[in-house]
Amino acid sequence: MELLCGLELCVPLDKSSFLFPCLLPHLSPCIELLDEGFLNISDVSAVRGHRFRESSGFIPPGLFLGLVARLFQRLAPGTMEPTRMWKDCAVLFLNNKSTRVLLRCDLDESIIDVVAMAPSSEQIFVGAAKGQASIVIWIVHLIKMFLRNYSQLKFDEAWLCTNPECHASRDGRYSYQGSEFPLLSRATSKKSKAHDCDTEGCQRFLGVGHSLDSMQLNCHEPCTTCGKSQVFRLRE
Repeated sequence: MELLCGLELCVPLDKSSFLFPCLLPHLSPCIELLDEGFLNISDVSAVRGHRFRESSGFIPPGLFLGLVARLFQRLAPGTMEPTRMWKDCAVLFLNNKSTRVLLRCDLDESIIDVVAMAPSSEQIFVGAAKGQASIVIWIVHLIKMFLRNYSQLKFDEAWLCTNPECHASRDGRYSYQGSEFPLLSRATSKKSKAHDCDTEGCQRFLGVGHSLDSMQLNCHEPCTTCGKSQVFRLRE
């Protein structure tokens, strides 16, 4: 079992039980995300989203499962729970559960989404001192470190609309209906090549890991769905 956990094929729940992400069910419509309150946007005023899209149109089925296993093992206890994890989706709770983060993978569309919702912009942010940044920036950083294991894949990146109305539900599922705002990578820091998330404290949202892979907008057009001009403040 130690070998399987090392390969991120399973994660320990306690000394005698283990969770195998490959055995998780797919997200069923109408129930789970509604029960988690994720699709209730009435109490949400701050939304930040980041999308990875594999350029060739293929994401290996086991990629997202390995990502879920890694985050479950390394993030603070309670951030992820088996009852909030599915084969294609996971919901994270932070800031005393006031901030909810949806991770979802759509193999048909070859996308991985990271979407955070909170009652206020302040509750989107985590970390301290130089590590202060939105939870989306931090989770995206952890995903990028994980994707180093899949160097043969190329992911294009985009920010999603900040209007909660563009992050709606359809048959109980999350359904993004806004524009994608393409991102360009800035000059890669040499430090990122030797970066170690465990040593730097990235799982606790400390250090400068969030700043190693900075991105910039490739366009500044308003969202074609809601017409809202996008303002992405520093490190959001």
